[in-house]
Amino acid sequence: MAKITKVAIYDMDGTIVDSSHRYRTITDENGTRIDLDFWRENEYLAMNDSLLPMAEQYKIDLAEPSTYVIIATARVMNLPDWKFVKEILGEPDYFISRPKDSNISGKTLKINGLAKFFNLLNFKNAEFVFYEDNISYLKAVCDRFNIRGVYIPSVQGH
Repeated sequence: MAKITKVAIYDMDGTIVDSSHRYRTITDENGTRIDLDFWRENEYLAMNDSLLPMAEQYKIDLAEPSTYVIIATARVMNLPDWKFVKEILGEPDYFISRPKDSNISGKTLKINGLAKFFNLLNFKNAEFVFYEDNISYLKAVCDRFNIRGVYIPSVQGH
């Protein structure tokens, strides 16, 4: 195995995958947020998702032996989602996703899932880069681990 010099962490929706055809928001007394009921009703349409421009960098990182690639998504992964990853996106070295029926916040989910990588000797001197479309998640993860973040503007960053 090649020496790991970079760890590239990618959010999925709105960052490397366009799933906006099955995404909408709702606004209530707590502000604007994703309509999770609508999202869950349309999970079966995952194979209709498409790749965003940042997916090119994702695929470059996948092909680089010295880069360890992680997907950290708040998405609950179902069979159509896994099929999309395997057949269209490409499988990362490690995958962090929301467990079914979990209400943990996306930023906490991602921080908890990534924490172990900062204690592993293989990653000790690696550069960590986090690509994310949700500015709150980006700030929380980058602040927690003191890593570089790349904000990817999207309509799905709620």
